Amino acid sequence: MKKFRLVLILLSLLCSCTPDPVRQELRRLDEAIAQKDFFLQSFERRNDTLRALLSEASDSAKWKRAEALYQAYRHFSADSAGRYVTLMQHYAATPKEEFLTRLSEIQLLVWSHDEARALIQYEAIDTTGIESMGLMLPYLSRGIEVYANISRFPRFLSQQKDYPDSLQDFRQQYISRDTVSLYGKKILAQQLRDEGRTREALDILLRSIELARGSRQDLLSLEYNTGILYGQMGDPVREKIHLARSAVEDFRAANRDFLSLYELSLALFHDGDIKRASRYIQIHFADVLAGDFQAKFIRSSQAQDVIVKASEKVERSRQIMLIISIVILSLLLAWSVMLSRMYLRQSRILEQVNKTLEEKNHALAEVNKIKDGYVFTYMDLSVKHLDMSEEYRHSLLQTAKKQGTEALMKELRQPIEFTSYKQFYQIFDQTFLGIFPNFVEDVNALLRKEARFDVSGSKRTMPTELRILAIIKLGLEDSPSIAAFLKCSLSTVYTYRAKMRNRAICPKEEFEERIKALGYT
Repeated sequence: MKKFRLVLILLSLLCSCTPDPVRQELRRLDEAIAQKDFFLQSFERRNDTLRALLSEASDSAKWKRAEALYQAYRHFSADSAGRYVTLMQHYAATPKEEFLTRLSEIQLLVWSHDEARALIQYEAIDTTGIESMGLMLPYLSRGIEVYANISRFPRFLSQQKDYPDSLQDFRQQYISRDTVSLYGKKILAQQLRDEGRTREALDILLRSIELARGSRQDLLSLEYNTGILYGQMGDPVREKIHLARSAVEDFRAANRDFLSLYELSLALFHDGDIKRASRYIQIHFADVLAGDFQAKFIRSSQAQDVIVKASEKVERSRQIMLIISIVILSLLLAWSVMLSRMYLRQSRILEQVNKTLEEKNHALAEVNKIKDGYVFTYMDLSVKHLDMSEEYRHSLLQTAKKQGTEALMKELRQPIEFTSYKQFYQIFDQTFLGIFPNFVEDVNALLRKEARFDVSGSKRTMPTELRILAIIKLGLEDSPSIAAFLKCSLSTVYTYRAKMRNRAICPKEEFEERIKALGYT
């Protein structure tokens, strides 16, 4: 009986020491991120070898060498991949090489999220004779990529075209010819998933992962699809495990355009792991921009950058206050130990101080949580702006195609009413007042009675004067920068600042300093 109990104790200890599988995969991912520079160096060394082979190749072999370099760079840099597609065009000497070059051009447009041009070029392909040349599978796989990307964007579906039906048709054609290769198995799994046969799709993906251990690009794609499928099935643990594994392979392959890390960060954010999610999403967008796969994101995120910097300043202030609180608490505890025998009443005072500090720390933690949530709100707003820009560009493309250059110029001359700035400032107001809920009341306390702002309404928005004071509170003090942020004239900023100083009950030269000193409550 004693031996049996001992065995049970040992088993329980072993179980308690078993690592969390998600945390284990995240540690592997963090290790891969830490080795990112090493993987990039290895990647460039391999490509240096390919470039040397290209320069030494005969004319008949140059296309093949250029195509190898395109395959190496297509997930790393759109600009570099484009250069090697240009070389492929130059060196293509046979109909097969010309056809495959055309497919590479279309693939590059898909990876660069220029789906409209990709679709136009794909539908213009002459497919005569491709079956006899053994090019039907590459042709179908490119069609699957084009229609899969288009089907994910509502701006294309709004045109009342059957893009999802076209995607299903291309998949059916492909799997009727190939279910043996890893790519064919992945396409079959996607088809079964869309038909609602998720368990069959999952079985195919899991078996394919075991077969793909020697092929990094196939493995990371299969791991990604498996993670997405687990997420759709309501299994967040396995979803994060497979997305993390896919992201590890992305870093090892020096890929910059896959979505594994992005999807993983969203899953972690929903689980409340905001710090890790924020770090992963920043790494993902840095890679996307470095690879020039979404260059427009830079323009659409300029406003977001201002808010993020302001949030970072709040975060730094919170950390400083937390350090100060910890120091004060430590001093109070030491003081209590030394004097507790002589002054018993000090213990009650210390207890009250500790309670106050805990309340403040809790309030600071809540502010940080609100800040992190709003940072993701601005990222979502930036992506929506990107979609709006893409939809407008696609509309111009359709106008040019259907009505000609004159109609396009006419449309470009017409003023466009953008509501994005209004939406941005509304969110800025909500964010700021969420972090500083008593800001309006505190400002009113510094103003003469007739100049105070109305706080009786339920809307959490601010007039321009209050926005200027809010920006000064966040540390942006020079008028040109404030005018640029609020999209108003410099004279307007000067006028409002002077007017607010003149309405203050304190000396006007002290007014803005007191605004910057206002607290969180």
